[in-house]
Amino acid sequence: MGFRTYAGRVRDRDLPFKRRFSALRCAVGHYHPIGFNATWSYLTTTGNLRRDESALIRALDVLELSRSAWLAEIDAFAARRRLEKRKHRRSPLASETRYLYGYRWPGPEGHRVMFRAVGILWAQHALVPFPEVSTSERDKLVELNATIADCVSTYLRNNGTVGSGHRDTLHSCLRKLNTHLIHHFPSPFHDAFVYHHRLLKVTELLVNDAFPVRHREPG
Repeated sequence: MGFRTYAGRVRDRDLPFKRRFSALRCAVGHYHPIGFNATWSYLTTTGNLRRDESALIRALDVLELSRSAWLAEIDAFAARRRLEKRKHRRSPLASETRYLYGYRWPGPEGHRVMFRAVGILWAQHALVPFPEVSTSERDKLVELNATIADCVSTYLRNNGTVGSGHRDTLHSCLRKLNTHLIHHFPSPFHDAFVYHHRLLKVTELLVNDAFPVRHREPG
């Protein structure tokens, strides 16, 4: 069953409330733009989802609003790609595909959601010691972590704002993190993979909030 089916069950007052709550969980399973746990965590800010019907419906409204915004963006992207292909631009911009499909909350609540998610994830990340990595890469990864830490700290301290000069730095960090994760999967350094995957998510959320993609015109 799809998202719309589960959304309909959430609103169905003829169903037991427990089933409606489970239906919302299933809906989040289909659409979780910042990951299941982070998406669910944000929805719980609407109230007690296990007991309060109004909170349950508000949570679904918030989720549907974001999903509708994302679907509209996907439709617009498809339209741009059709025009671009006529101009023999066969490949979309990597930055645009990352923005559309990466960790991000589409819609009017985007900044609030992503700022909250970055804060929570960064607090969790700060509690984890730097993992064991190969000796040949340790210095590079320590420097990469320090660079991202500086940018995240600035973002959180300034309510979601970082200087424009951080743009290239953060995009470079994203490329390096992706390369590192590919290189270490599978690998004997499982903790390093988990550690840097979380760091990648934090960085991607920050980039997508602070530096939203400006779509190129297909003319």
